[in-house]
Amino acid sequence: LYSMLPAVLQPEIDTTVRWIGLHEPQDELQISLHNLIKDGGRHKVSALKSSLPQNYPLYKQIEIAEISGFIEVIRSYSSKIKPRTVNYIVPASEYSAAVELTVKQREVLDVIYQAEPPVPMAEIAGRVSYSLIKTLVKKGLIRIEPRQVNARALYFPHAIQSPKEITLSAEQMTAISNILGAGETSAHLLYGITGSGKTEVYIEVIRHYLKTGNSTILLIPEIALTPQMVERFFHAFGDILAIMHSQLTDRERYEQWQRIRNGQCRIVIGARSAVFAPVQNLGLIIVDEEHEATYKQDSTPRYHGRDTAIVRARLESARIILGSATPALESYNNALSGRFQLHKLLYRPLNSRPAQVRLVDLRDEPERDLLSTPLKDAITDRLSKGEQIILFQNRRGFASFVQCLKCGFLLQCPNCEISLYYHRDHDQLNCHYCDYKAQLPRKCPKCGSYSFAYGAPGTQKVEQLIQIFFPTAKVMRLDSDSSGKKDIYQIMYDRMKSREIDILLGTQMISKGLDFPNVTLVGVILADVSLNVPDFRASERTFQLLTQVVGRSGRGEKSGQAIIQAYNPQHYAIQYALRQDYESFADEELSYRRRLCYPPFYRLARILFQHKDEAALKRLITDNHGIFTRTPDLFQPGQLLLLGPIPSPLPRINNLFRYQVVIKAANVEIMSSAVQFLMRSLKLPTTVQTTVDIDPTMLM
Repeated sequence: LYSMLPAVLQPEIDTTVRWIGLHEPQDELQISLHNLIKDGGRHKVSALKSSLPQNYPLYKQIEIAEISGFIEVIRSYSSKIKPRTVNYIVPASEYSAAVELTVKQREVLDVIYQAEPPVPMAEIAGRVSYSLIKTLVKKGLIRIEPRQVNARALYFPHAIQSPKEITLSAEQMTAISNILGAGETSAHLLYGITGSGKTEVYIEVIRHYLKTGNSTILLIPEIALTPQMVERFFHAFGDILAIMHSQLTDRERYEQWQRIRNGQCRIVIGARSAVFAPVQNLGLIIVDEEHEATYKQDSTPRYHGRDTAIVRARLESARIILGSATPALESYNNALSGRFQLHKLLYRPLNSRPAQVRLVDLRDEPERDLLSTPLKDAITDRLSKGEQIILFQNRRGFASFVQCLKCGFLLQCPNCEISLYYHRDHDQLNCHYCDYKAQLPRKCPKCGSYSFAYGAPGTQKVEQLIQIFFPTAKVMRLDSDSSGKKDIYQIMYDRMKSREIDILLGTQMISKGLDFPNVTLVGVILADVSLNVPDFRASERTFQLLTQVVGRSGRGEKSGQAIIQAYNPQHYAIQYALRQDYESFADEELSYRRRLCYPPFYRLARILFQHKDEAALKRLITDNHGIFTRTPDLFQPGQLLLLGPIPSPLPRINNLFRYQVVIKAANVEIMSSAVQFLMRSLKLPTTVQTTVDIDPTMLM
C-alpha cells in the first residue's frame, strides 16, 4: 500500500504497548517482554528495542502477545507534511467606548471590523505594528486562529502563450470517434507514427470525459516530457491539472495529492506512480509511450505502471488508451488478438513528412571517427541555417572502461565484477551499479605505465568532440549525470524553444516526446549500443529507440533529416528503423519470440538469489538442484520451461554474488504455481536474498 503514496504522504507511525494480561506468560521470549512492561503503563516500542538483545524478535513477540490478549497495542499516525495554514484575526467580542483603549488600539480594531472579519493577519500586519496586535490579544479583544487553506495549484510560467489552432486530420477524427463509440470499459491501442498527433487525440477524448463529469489520469514515462506535456494540457484545460513527478518538492507533492483527493483537479499527469492518484470519478486512463521500460518499478513492489493502469481501469469501469509510435510487442499482440482495439495514425498532419533517414557504416569511415563525415557536414549545414540539432548517444559518461595499454589491466569496481566508467567532468571513475567512485590514477596500479586506453564513448566524449569541431555552437548535454538539478528539464525545454541551444545532446531521456519545430537534424552516434546486451528484448529496444529519436526531426514546416551511424548496419532492427516500418519489424520479432517461447507468447518470471559468499551460494544452489529439475515435471510437457540456476549476466553487484532462474510459462496461472512451489520447497537460509520479479523487463 505504501507504493501507492508519495513518500511525503506515507504516515509516520508511533507504536506504544501496554500490558493488560491477567496472568504472567510462560514462554521465555514473552517473559522478557513482560518484565519490561508489566507496570501497566504505556511503553514506546522504539524505547523497548534498546532494552532488549539485538537479536530479540520484538515485533513478532508483540504480535503474539496481542493475539493472546496479553497486551494492548496503540498506534498513532502523523503526517510528515502538515497542511498549509494561514493566521487569521478574529474579534473575540464586541467592544464599547467603556473599554480602555489607546487611540492606536481603537484604530486597529476599526480596521479589523471594516475588513469584515476574519481577516488574514498578513493583511493587517502590513498596516499596523505587531505589538499592537499582541496587546489586543492580551486584552481578550481579538484572537489569532490558524486556519487550513486549500492546496495551491502549481504555477506554469512557461504556459502563458496561446496555442495555435489545431485542425484535426481525418485519421485523428476517426480514431476519436471509434474510441468514444466503444464500450466504457474498453481498452485501446493508439499506434501512430512519430508526429502523427496522438496528443491531440488524447485531448479531444479527455474533453468528452470532462463534459460527463469524469476525471483522467495521463501517465508519461519520462520526467523530461513533463514541461511540454503540461504546456499542451494547461493551454487546453487550465488549472484543473495536477502534476506528479519526482522533481517536485515535498510540499508541492503533498499539495498536488491533496488537490486531487479534494476534487480540485480533474486531470492528473505524472510518471509511473500517478496511476495510484486518488482521482474522483475516474473515467479514462491514458498511458503515453506505453512501450517504455521505465513504467516497470525495479524495486519492491515490482509493479508495471501500464499493466497496473489496465487493471485499475477494469476495476473502476474506466476506458484505457495505450499510445505509442512503437508499441510493446505484448500490447501489439493483444491488439492483433482482439483484446485491445487497434487505431492507427499513419500520417503526419499539415502535410509534414517524416524525416529522411541516412545510414552510415562506421566501418567505411577512414579514421573510424565517432562523428562521421556525413554527420559533420549535416551539422555544419544546419548551424549555418540557424536550425537546431539533436544528437543521441545511449551511454553516459566519457568512456565505458579504462585499460592499461602496457599490461592490459582493467580498472574494475571492487564491489562488482564490472569495469568502471570514466567521467571526465570530475576526472573520476564510477560504477554505474553500486555508485562506487574513485579518482582516475595517473599510472597503472599493476605495472606503473602511464598509458591508458579508453573504452566505448559516452555522451561526455561526444560533447568534447562537438566542442572541438563546432566551437561556436551552443551545446546542452542531458543525461542522468547532468539531470540532478531541479527544473533542469524545464530549463532545457525553455532554452530549446527560445533557440538558445544549437545542439541538444543526450541519452534516451531526449529520444521521445520532444516536439521542437526548429529541429531539422537528428544524429544517432552509435546505433549498436543497445544491441550489445545479453537480453531477448535488445532488438525491440533498439528499434524503439531509433524510431523514436529519428521522429524528433522535421516536426514543423521545415523538412527533417536523420543520420544513423552503426558498425552493424545490416541488423534487422536497424534496417526496419531506417524505413520506419514498425509492423514489419513486429512481424519478424514476434516470429522469433514464438519459436523461442518468449513474451508475449509465454509469461516470464525471474528469481534472483544473492549472497555475500560465492562458495556458500554455489553449495546452496547445488543442494537444491533436485527441486529445480523437478519443477517442470509438475506441469504438462511444454507448459513450463526453467532456465538455470546459473550465474547472473552481472555475477556480482555491491559485494553480493548472484545466481538466477528464469521461468517461462504458458500462462500466468502456471507461472504463479511454479513460483509458489519453488518458494515453498527451496531450503535456503535467511542469509540468501531472494527476489522474485514477475514479467521482468530485463534479465541482467
